[in-house]
Amino acid sequence: MATMLKPKSKAVDLVPDGNYKAELSKVTQFTNAYGLRVGFEFTLLDNGVLGYKVLKSTSTQLSATGNLADTLRGILGRELTADELTNGMDVDALVGTQCGVMVMQSRNKTGAVYSNVQRIFPLVAKK
Repeated sequence: MATMLKPKSKAVDLVPDGNYKAELSKVTQFTNAYGLRVGFEFTLLDNGVLGYKVLKSTSTQLSATGNLADTLRGILGRELTADELTNGMDVDALVGTQCGVMVMQSRNKTGAVYSNVQRIFPLVAKK
């Protein structure tokens, strides 16, 4: 019987830098070197990158000026209410929401290049 050895990770298709129409496809919580995080997975909807998935992670702490609030404002297309900032919100309910994402290629600490979601913004209807 053969023993199959596989690489640690397979090559990832990179998304070219740019702004894309996307849909929030999944929200997960995980722990990494930065502590407890929430991951927002977006599926790209534009031709040429249709179906590609990109990720934005933030801390789980919601404050008016934090990265999590910026992410939620971009997905919702509005400011967070005082009630949402005080009591929190169910981010799983946002799955399926369409928005725009700005993707830029970045390097992680080990030097690997990946497609990083720099910014999330509401879609603007074309006139």
